[in-house]
Parts: sequence; C-alpha cells; structure tokens
Amino acid sequence: MDSIGNFIPGKVKGEDIKDALNGELGISIEADKKTSEKVLYVSKALKSNGKVEGVLRFVTSLSEVDIIIKKISFMLIFIGIAVIIMAGIISVFISNSITRPVREVTAMARKMASGRFNERIEKKRNDEIGELFDALNFMADEILKNEKIKNEFVASVSHELRTPLTSIKGWASTMRTGDFSDREELENGLEIIENESDRLTKMVEELLDFSKFVSGKITLKKDYIDIRNTIEYIKKQFSLRAWRQNINFSVKVQDNMPLVLLDENRIKQVLNNLLDNAFKFTQEGGKVNLKAFMRDESLIMIVGDTGIGIPEDELPRVTEKFFKGKSDKCSNGIGLSICKEIVSLHGGKIEITSELVKGTEITLTIPLEDS
Repeated sequence: MDSIGNFIPGKVKGEDIKDALNGELGISIEADKKTSEKVLYVSKALKSNGKVEGVLRFVTSLSEVDIIIKKISFMLIFIGIAVIIMAGIISVFISNSITRPVREVTAMARKMASGRFNERIEKKRNDEIGELFDALNFMADEILKNEKIKNEFVASVSHELRTPLTSIKGWASTMRTGDFSDREELENGLEIIENESDRLTKMVEELLDFSKFVSGKITLKKDYIDIRNTIEYIKKQFSLRAWRQNINFSVKVQDNMPLVLLDENRIKQVLNNLLDNAFKFTQEGGKVNLKAFMRDESLIMIVGDTGIGIPEDELPRVTEKFFKGKSDKCSNGIGLSICKEIVSLHGGKIEITSELVKGTEITLTIPLEDS
C-alpha cells in the first residue's frame, strides 16, 4: 500500500524500490498509469535487526508543482518579452540620440566642404557630442578668420606688387619719351627702377619660399660652418645701409665659436629678414644690434633695435602666416613666418619681446647637432 492508500496487488516495480532494497534512498518521477499525472515516488527500506523487512514508499502528485512551474515559466517569458521590448525601445532612442547629431555633423561637414563656412550647428547637449559641435563651429570660425586674413594678404601683396610696377612703368615711360640731356634725372630714374626691381625680386622670392614651406617641399642643405664668417658677411651687407640711415649698427660675436651644422643660406635669409625689419622700423639716430654666442649647447643669435616696437595685441601673431601689422611700414606678412619655419626646421625656436617706442628684441635658439 502506498501513502495515498492505494493497494497494489502483486509485486510492485519501480526504480525507487530497487534503490531502497539496495539500502539507498530511492527517488523517481513517473506518470501514474490510471490518472496519467506526474507522481513523485520516494522509497526507503524498513529494517529489523539489520534485515530488510519491507519498503516504505511515499507518493505525492506533482500536478500543483507543474502548475506553479508553468505559472513561473509564463511569468519569466512575459518578463523576458517585456525586457526585450523595453531594451529595443531604449536602444532605438539611444541610437537616434547618437545618429541624429552625427548626421547633423556630417551634413555640416559637407556644407563646409562646399565652402559654406558661415553656417553653424546649434548646440543642444553638453556631452561629447556637444563638444564635437563646439569643435566643428570653432573650426568654421578659424577657417573664416584664416580666409579673411588670406584675402587681406592677397590684397596687400597685390598692392605691394602694384606700387613698384607703377614706379618702374612710370619712369620707363618718362625715359622713353623724354630727352636725356638731364644726366641727374636719368640716373635717378635708373636708380628707382633698380631699387623697385630689387624690391619686386625680394617679394617674389618670399612668395616662392612661402609656397615651398606650406607645401612641405623645402629642404635644408646643412654643413658645418663658422658662424663668425656668416655674421661678418651680414655685417658688411648692412653696414652701408646703417650709414645711409644714420643708425648705429653693432655686431658682437663670442670668441672661439665652434663649427655648427646649419644651412648657411637659410640662416642668412633669417638674419637678413630680421635685420631688414629692424632697420625699417628704427628711426634715424637709433640703434640696431646683432649678437651671437653659445649657451647650454645651443647657438643663440639676438637681433635688437630701438625702433617703434610691436603692439602688445599683435605680438603673439607676428609669426603667423599672412598676418600683417597695422603699421604702414609692414610688408606682405610672410617674412617672419618664413623665419620661424626655417628655425623650426633646424630644431630651434624664435622668441620675440617688444615694447612700444622702446624697441624689439628677437632671440633665435638653435641646438647644436652631433656629427
């Protein structure tokens, strides 16, 4: 008889009974032959004096358990479907919150590529996407600013080129139609044509150099040189100009200077440009000086003057490409940028200090290179 009260005639079979007869706890789940419901059987041997006298079998229906399991399963499936739906909705929302601004950035980039730099993206968030908007708007502002500077540069260069060309053409026409009895006038005309031609040549050379620097095609031809000889050449070159402008030009070079690995022609170009500016902005009776010495295994060259100086708001930008100061003596705005590029190619740097009315000092620092 089982625990429910069912009497089973004959020999009862079951895996749980076999396990119980072998001294183990027998457990099995089977379908009842009469009701077809799942039933849990648990059997345990009954012993007397160590001898198995019978088997005690506990039987219980699993119908209620199956119902509870089904309810739990349906609940878990429902929760899973709900989570999937919610996750899908959230992922779509997050995806749109990312892809929409990315599409806006892409559209803005395409507008900028077509030259529409006046348009801006409205910043609606303060996260990384918002920072990307700020960066793109800032880039558009910088492009507009550089475009403005470039246009001003082109206008300035056009004016700079037109002035000497006008002088050359005017004197050429005068000399062609006039008489040559006035020798002094003829010499003055030829001198003006020569000076203006030199001026044009210098401007064209600067533009060509600038183009090479921008395109990265410039290369240095370095060799070990005696910097004293280089500076002596520069001194001779500007001494006559100093005499003509009544400017005190002094040059000091440290004794026993070692040979330095430089592109001599490019260094001459830098010094010529800096000294030309110094003489240009220094009034009659002023001073211009050039110094060269070694410090901390670097070549130091200083060009100083007692000229008009550089305004404080212009000082950080004087070496920028296309930048031209407000002074009417400022030229096309590429000379100092070329100097900066040449010094940078030598691994050095340019430092500029200036004060209005008192003058300007430009320091070149070029580290020595080992052979």
